[in-house]
Amino acid sequence: MEREINGKYCHDLVQFLKNQYPDVLIIILTTEVAREILIYLHEIGANNVITKPISPDMLIEKIAFTVKPRGQIGELIEAGKKLNETGKFDDAATLARKILEIKPGSPAALLVLGDSFKGQSRMDEALNAYMEASRNGKLFLDPIKKIAELHKITGNVREETKYLERLDRLSPLNVDRKISIGDNYMSLGERDKAVEVFDDAIKLATKEAMAQVGRVTRTIAEHCISNAPELSEKYLRQSLDSKKGALDKSDIETFNRLGITLRKQGKPELAIEEYRKALKIAPNDAGLYYNMAMAYSEGRQFQDAFNFLDKALSINPDLWNASETVCFNIATVFYRAARKEQATEFLQKALAINPNFERAKAMLREL
Repeated sequence: MEREINGKYCHDLVQFLKNQYPDVLIIILTTEVAREILIYLHEIGANNVITKPISPDMLIEKIAFTVKPRGQIGELIEAGKKLNETGKFDDAATLARKILEIKPGSPAALLVLGDSFKGQSRMDEALNAYMEASRNGKLFLDPIKKIAELHKITGNVREETKYLERLDRLSPLNVDRKISIGDNYMSLGERDKAVEVFDDAIKLATKEAMAQVGRVTRTIAEHCISNAPELSEKYLRQSLDSKKGALDKSDIETFNRLGITLRKQGKPELAIEEYRKALKIAPNDAGLYYNMAMAYSEGRQFQDAFNFLDKALSINPDLWNASETVCFNIATVFYRAARKEQATEFLQKALAINPNFERAKAMLREL
């Protein structure tokens, strides 16, 4: 499923499906996102995450890997999990030890072994198995979750909180876990710490809500951009304002659209101002430098346009490959900056993409 469906995140739906149907395999499709979001998606139940765009071959390969991921050891681990689920704890432990003979220190096998001990109320042995799994899988969240859960069962609130906080450092986007940490601090009588964690949970929830507002305003702006660019500008600015100082790389596309909207209104200088704000967030974004070049070109500042375009191409030499229009725009900037050989090269590239591109043919004849 798409991470974002009709402007809403699918996170709650993924958690619901995993709770109701644990054996269902879920692959989430998303645009490029930060590492902590990828960790969170796996934590809530994604069996795999696919970053778009992706080729059909790679898509099939990732789906195949999700359906049948690991060969013999993977099958044995799945069998061990099934044995624990059906209460055959001795058989699960035997199978886990067999896996550990094949692959010593396997975190997944140690989890199966720990679960078999827990099922038999052998809590100390379960804890040892989970701890070893955690040591062998540094960024593997499951062992830490198992340790926290075991401490919760045995009533060790202090140790449970310690491991919940460790999880929070690795995957900081889980609001429910923050609330659990705060609740534990309240039960320990540490009210100030509880308030601090509860405040963090509220900030995170507010940020998610503001992101939702931002998505809605961006969608409205998209509908206005052709016929009412001034309205598009208004809603795009609202989208950025909704983040209230928490702008990040996910907002670059909004800055780009705002710049294009301003250029459509004949305000290239204001567009440049917005692109400069965006460059503070993403100083190595080739698309931003390209759009800066287009804005300077529209403002007839051709040398500045050339400088920014040169920067864009140094970051991403394949930028021209996006479309024949991008090729033509690059050629236009080079032409106006008296770089005729480079202009010719990009016009030829535009015509290689689309041999019937009349504007490119006309400029090439002129050159």
